[in-house]
Amino acid sequence: MDHDGDKGDDRSEDSSPEREGHDRPGYQRAAFMGRALKAVIAIIAVGAAAASIPYWGSADFPVTSLIVYVAGMVFVAMPLCMYYEVLLKVHEERVASAMS
Repeated sequence: MDHDGDKGDDRSEDSSPEREGHDRPGYQRAAFMGRALKAVIAIIAVGAAAASIPYWGSADFPVTSLIVYVAGMVFVAMPLCMYYEVLLKVHEERVASAMS
């Protein structure tokens, strides 16, 4: 498996602690951004669920909840996800250049 799957959950021998030591600040930034991204997605989901509470007793569709979820994912989570991917790629390139 070359580069398939979630890049943040790479558990191969290539992600050993000595590799992470070549670019420790980059690893810490990428790890922090991964945790922040997961927290932001959870907050958006909770906000969308909270926005749907007034609609639970009625037959109406919770449009407000859908708007909160889509806007949060598109305008907040997606840019964070792209930044996280850039951090991972830069960290991987720095470690590869340090090891060669």
